[in-house]
Amino acid sequence: MPQSSIPISPARSPLAEDYEALARGEHAAGRRGTIRFAVSTDDPAEGKGDLFVALGLARALRAEGWGVAMWPTSRWAEEVPADTVALISMIESFVPGLVPAATATVAWVRNWTATWAVSAHLAEFDAVWTSSTPARDAIAAVFSGPVEVVPIAVDPELFTTGDEATRTSRAVATVNFWGARRAVQDVLLEVRPPEPVVWFAANVEHVEPSDGVELRPAVSFFSLPEVYRAAAVVVDDVIAPAAAYGTLNARLYESLACGALPVTDCALGLDELGLGEVPVFTDAPSLERALAMPADERAARVRRLREVVLERHTYAVRAAGVGPSLDRAVAAAAGRSGDRSALLRWATLLREELRATTVERDVHRSGVEEINQRLIVSEQAVAVIDAARKAAEAERDAIALRYETLTHSAEFRVLDRLGGVARVLRRRP
Repeated sequence: MPQSSIPISPARSPLAEDYEALARGEHAAGRRGTIRFAVSTDDPAEGKGDLFVALGLARALRAEGWGVAMWPTSRWAEEVPADTVALISMIESFVPGLVPAATATVAWVRNWTATWAVSAHLAEFDAVWTSSTPARDAIAAVFSGPVEVVPIAVDPELFTTGDEATRTSRAVATVNFWGARRAVQDVLLEVRPPEPVVWFAANVEHVEPSDGVELRPAVSFFSLPEVYRAAAVVVDDVIAPAAAYGTLNARLYESLACGALPVTDCALGLDELGLGEVPVFTDAPSLERALAMPADERAARVRRLREVVLERHTYAVRAAGVGPSLDRAVAAAAGRSGDRSALLRWATLLREELRATTVERDVHRSGVEEINQRLIVSEQAVAVIDAARKAAEAERDAIALRYETLTHSAEFRVLDRLGGVARVLRRRP
């Protein structure tokens, strides 16, 4: 297949508008009440994974009669609206001090399990959902309330299959680079498949090029389905804090829903999800072997795994599964009144003040770093000019020294006198 067969500018899904409307809060009203999700941002353009997971479940909960809305970090210092019957926190740093007492609170521990486990405010939640059994066990050891396994999932209306005739034999990666080195980077530096892996990455300009990889800028979440529909294999990478508990990525479900085979670097958690047939790599040779799987074997494996995903791992399945948990938490919270404790409210405001200060510091630091970089560039330019000036001065001084040496030599004086005699003789008639 030609390398251009993986779309350079993949089309945006028609469902993007519905997701963006959910993010804007246009579906906050529902007959069963409003569920809000504490997320890092409500702007899908920022590409934050916690938001897309929240939107995926929110879309399915909307179909169950709930109103749904996002509660981004920019609003965490505000009182949560009183019409919120349940708040689901997607971020471990959310402190529920400004949530009404009558609002049920759920912590969805998707990754960073160890951080959640030592959180000083974990006990303030009514229930906890975790993405794997090992994560559940770790949280249950420190949390006295209900803990359930609720993995993330996929929206099969967004991630769909297409015309198989247009699928290539290429492998793609959609692992983003946010400054911390990913384990898959070292593998992709050494891998040498028949055709380079097409790697769509945020901050791609900071990723090292290699012969086995074709680097491209990241695409939006809503363009990923077209990328996966064009690929045979999708290379996955699980961050260390998630791999320790087998809390795996949505990329597994999304690629399979589109008919592509995921290949991951984390085996823990696959069997629990019914995805034990997903190939696992640990280094470049094992990744090359996975990429070289015969097409008919790969297609058969994708069919089996895709059936598992559509049966067990859609957001509609998750919404139905968490329904009883939400009902219990909402019923328990309904008997409470007033505000959270004064100490918790103080801790929330202090945490948000610290967050704002950290953001300001980072912005200031970024500005200082930019100024420093500009100074370095300017100093380098000045150094080049100064070096050229010094070189010119050195050449001038060398020429002057040679001139002085020549004009003071005996040979020059003799020739100069002879030249004077010749000029006199030429002037005589």
